[in-house]
Amino acid sequence: MEQEVYSRILEQALISPGADVTVALSGGADSVALLLCLRALAPRLNVRLRAAHLHHGIRGAEADRDAAFCAALCRRLEIPLVLGRADAPARAARTGESLELAARTLRYRFLEAVSPGLIATAHNADDNAETLLLHLVRGTGPRGLGGIPPRRGRIVRPLLGTRRQQILDYLARQGQDFCQDSTNREDDALRNRLRHRVLPLLLAENPRLIESLGHTMALQRREDEWLSARAEEALAESRQGAGWSCAALAALDPVLLGRCLLGLLYAQGLESPGAVYVRALEQLVRSGGPSARVDLPGNRQARREYDTLLLGPRPSAQGLTEQPLAVPGRTDLSDGSWILTYVTKNLNFCPKKLSTIALKCDMIGASCWRVRGRLPGDRICLPGGSKTLKRLMIDRRVPRHLRHRLPVLLCDGTVAGVPGLAADLRFRPEGEGPALVVEYHPAEESRPLGGYEGEVL
Repeated sequence: MEQEVYSRILEQALISPGADVTVALSGGADSVALLLCLRALAPRLNVRLRAAHLHHGIRGAEADRDAAFCAALCRRLEIPLVLGRADAPARAARTGESLELAARTLRYRFLEAVSPGLIATAHNADDNAETLLLHLVRGTGPRGLGGIPPRRGRIVRPLLGTRRQQILDYLARQGQDFCQDSTNREDDALRNRLRHRVLPLLLAENPRLIESLGHTMALQRREDEWLSARAEEALAESRQGAGWSCAALAALDPVLLGRCLLGLLYAQGLESPGAVYVRALEQLVRSGGPSARVDLPGNRQARREYDTLLLGPRPSAQGLTEQPLAVPGRTDLSDGSWILTYVTKNLNFCPKKLSTIALKCDMIGASCWRVRGRLPGDRICLPGGSKTLKRLMIDRRVPRHLRHRLPVLLCDGTVAGVPGLAADLRFRPEGEGPALVVEYHPAEESRPLGGYEGEVL
C-alpha cells in the first residue's frame, strides 16, 4: 500500500518536497493507517510530519479513549501531536446545524488553525463512493457528481484511491490496533445506511463498483474543472464595478451562466449551495427590474442594483438614528460611518466626490444641526422644484438597500441636504464666500457611494 500511495502522491502532485504535513488523526483505522504510511514515506517525500486530534465534546468516555490513544500512538512514533477540544452539541444548538455538520465545521476550523502547511485527511475510495451515493440521494450537480477531490486548498487526501479493506490489511500486517467509533455501526445516519444496506447490494452486482465509480468521479472532476475555468473567464469579462453586469451574464449560455452563479455562491462561503439558490440568482440576473434581492445562508445576500449583480453580507435594515451634528467637527453615526464638517474659503480646493456637499456658511451660527436617516415625507428644494427624498433617490439610481443609510442633514428641523445627492437650494453657497463642507465617510469603504448619479461638489 505504501508504494501505491507514494505513486499517487507523485502523480497527483499532492505533496511537494519539503512540505509540512499535518495528519488529521481521529484514531480510527483510516487515519492511523495514513499516519503510519506517511511516516514510512517521509524520508522519500522529504516532508515534516505532525498530527492533530480534536475531541468534539460528544461520545463521552469513548471520545476520551480516542484522544488518549492518539496521544500514546504519536509518543511511540515520535510524531508531534496537537490535541484540541470543542463543543459540537453547543454549536449545533446555536446554529441549527446537524451534530455531524457542526462537528465537521469545528474539526476543519481546528485543523486550519493548528496546521502550518498541508492537512492530510484519510478519506478512502469507499468513502468516496458513499459520498457520491449520498449526493445522488439528496440531489446534486456536476461538482457533487465528482465526489471528494484529491486536493482542495491545503487539504490533501493520499488514500482516496485506496480501498477500505486494503487499509485494514495494511494495519494487520503492521500489527497496529486502532479505535472503533460505535456510532459507525448505527443506521440512524444516511451515510451509514448507504454503507450497510445499499453498497453491499450494488457490489453484489459489480464487485469492482468502487473502482468504476472512482474512474467516473475522476472524469467528472476533470470536466468540472474545465467548465469552472470557462466560468471564471466569463465572470472576469462581465465584471462591473463591485459586482457583475446582469446583461453580460444573461447573454451567456444557460449552462455557463449556472456555473458562474454557482462559483459566486461558493465564493460567499457556501460549501454546498443548493440548486434553489442558483435558480434564485438566475432570476435576479434575468428579471430586468432595477432592484431586487435574495437572502442567502450565513447572513449573506445577493442583490440586483439596476444592471449590477452584487453579493455580500446582508445589509442592516435599520436606518440612521437621529443625533446632533458637530458643526464644524466630526460626528460618528450609529452604523459606523462618520461625517466631517469644516469651513473653507475656496470650494475649488475641496475634494470633488459624490460623498461631499457644500452649504451656506452663514447657516452655522446658532442654528441647531442634526443628522438622521430618511423618513417618509422628507422633501428637498431643487432647481426644478420640490421633490421627496424617496423620489430623488430613485431618480439618482440609489440602490434600495442604501436609501435608508444615507445621512439626511437637518438645520432647525429643515432638510438641508444629503451628502452624495444634493443640497437644498435654500442652503446652497452663494458667490465666492466661505462655505461649510460636509464630507460623508461610509462604514463600508469597500462599497463606495459612487455607484449612483449624484452631484459632485
